[in-house]
Amino acid sequence: MQLTQNRLKRVNIFSDAVTDSGYVGKKRAPALLGFVYAEVFPSAEKLSDERRGTKVSSGATLILRREAGVKCGDLAGIYGESPDSRITQVEIYPGHLTARTECL
Repeated sequence: MQLTQNRLKRVNIFSDAVTDSGYVGKKRAPALLGFVYAEVFPSAEKLSDERRGTKVSSGATLILRREAGVKCGDLAGIYGESPDSRITQVEIYPGHLTARTECL
């Protein structure tokens, strides 16, 4: 699959690292791994009824080159410089990768 150059968007990729908070517990400290160029297709928001009430879930689908090297659990900065999404699923095809994300 040939990616169209004018639709590619820079997406920062972060690792989901955890460090000591200095007091009690741990805090998240995402470390920047690098960036990739991807076609971004935002998905519609979905409402689901759960035990604690209605949950709004949204995310995006990223179409990447096969050599991108992203994996499930990585964080992505799709709409800014800081991480705003988590990669939940990666599908490998002969010419590209498809990564599905959910908003944090």
